[in-house]
Amino acid sequence: DDVRRHAEYKGWTLVEDYREEGVSGYERERPALDRLLADAKAGRFSVVIFPSIDRAGRSVKDVIEIDQALRDAGVKIVFLREGIDTATPTGELFRNIMAAVAQFEGRLIYERLLGGKRRKAAEGGYVGGWLPYGSRRGEDGTVEPVPGEQKVIRRIRRWKSRGKSLRWIARKLEAEEVPTRNGGRWHSSTIQAILSR
Repeated sequence: DDVRRHAEYKGWTLVEDYREEGVSGYERERPALDRLLADAKAGRFSVVIFPSIDRAGRSVKDVIEIDQALRDAGVKIVFLREGIDTATPTGELFRNIMAAVAQFEGRLIYERLLGGKRRKAAEGGYVGGWLPYGSRRGEDGTVEPVPGEQKVIRRIRRWKSRGKSLRWIARKLEAEEVPTRNGGRWHSSTIQAILSR
């Protein structure tokens, strides 16, 4: 809405609204941005309006590269929230400062999320993702052991401590028809993964 209002205020015709649906600014694959840059090169418009610098990119390097690609195509850039026009040396300086701030904020948010996940995991909470053989997600959201699988893990460790090879252990479990988690076969790599945890 802010972009539309700004275009109307300036008397510009809005050519297209480029949106990244379900894609983070941190990702390398950004189809809408690729389309915008291609359209800029093809001369479809003369100005690009970003709601803010962090909507263009999440790192100083990305923002500068996008800005340069647009300027090479003869396209002016407006960052609404920051009120920056990068066609001037002062605008370039402010762009770099604000891009650095956006990069810092993004990393700070990431660190906070990571810290929260680590605390939850340390308290036995489930933070998503794949759980290794021998554990499962409990009803209360914590990670709990699977007794039958834990027993198999103890046997694997005992055999390994007695000098048995990974291949021997896999064959032994297959011969005893010990089920894997997914109902597949036991392999040396599976045994190695269990032992490395």
